[in-house]
Amino acid sequence: MLLALLLTFALWNCTPPEPESPAPEISAEAPSAFAVQMLEEVNALRASGCRCGSRQMPPAPPLAWNAQLEQAARRHANDMYNNDFFDHDGSDGSSMSGRISATGYPWRSIGENIAWGYPDIASVVQGWKDSPGHCENMMSKDYTEMGAARKGVYWVMDLGRR
Repeated sequence: MLLALLLTFALWNCTPPEPESPAPEISAEAPSAFAVQMLEEVNALRASGCRCGSRQMPPAPPLAWNAQLEQAARRHANDMYNNDFFDHDGSDGSSMSGRISATGYPWRSIGENIAWGYPDIASVVQGWKDSPGHCENMMSKDYTEMGAARKGVYWVMDLGRR
């Protein structure tokens, strides 16, 4: 049986902090196969609605992929992998909001799901679905965009609304 650890981060609905550094250039490349599959899995769940713990979540509009949210997720997945830890705070003290703001993403609401130990996209999305807080993040109508990344067995999904 695969042992997986999950954490969730509450919704942030406030004025975003100033970016920690100038926003890097984001290319307009087509989404990767990883991005397409992750987006399909999450949007299928959103389209059907589901139960998140004791709370029934109605269907939600589909999310769009966002390269800036992907960049923030990749930064954190790489950090956890390279420094062998599992937490929402980075090894450099960075926060989810700081990492997302550093990409230049002009957020109003953001959330983050992290996971460890899953072998593929379908299983990590199922793991998040089985965890009420992660499930509510994926199903929240507060979010319109997402980005995600994986490094080894470390997974990060960042969700946002401009």
